[in-house]
Amino acid sequence: MAESIIQIADTIQKIIAKIGVCRKEIEGKGEARAKAIKAYDMKLAIALATLRESNNYEMAGRKWEAPPVSIMEKIAKGIVAEERYNLEIAEAGYKSAICNLEALQAQLNGFQSIFRHLDSA
Repeated sequence: MAESIIQIADTIQKIIAKIGVCRKEIEGKGEARAKAIKAYDMKLAIALATLRESNNYEMAGRKWEAPPVSIMEKIAKGIVAEERYNLEIAEAGYKSAICNLEALQAQLNGFQSIFRHLDSA
């Protein structure tokens, strides 16, 4: 029984170390997410301003003239589609890292419960 307590204590330490690594990963993913949001918002604003100021634009290899105000935002979103894609990828990575942290925390709670049970027996 003492051996199983030691094994569980070792497992708990390993999970705690993984949580530390995961927290650092979340910080990195959070920064990447923030940069992607910044890039998307900036490019969208520039696209909208450009559409409002000029009477023509080029998209998908075609020249367009005088976009109606009612669809200008949709056109601008089409222009910055690549930045939106990068934003979605960054968002998915950030959420995935948070899910990994939550899974590690659940594992840690389970092993801590087992440890308390074995320690009290």
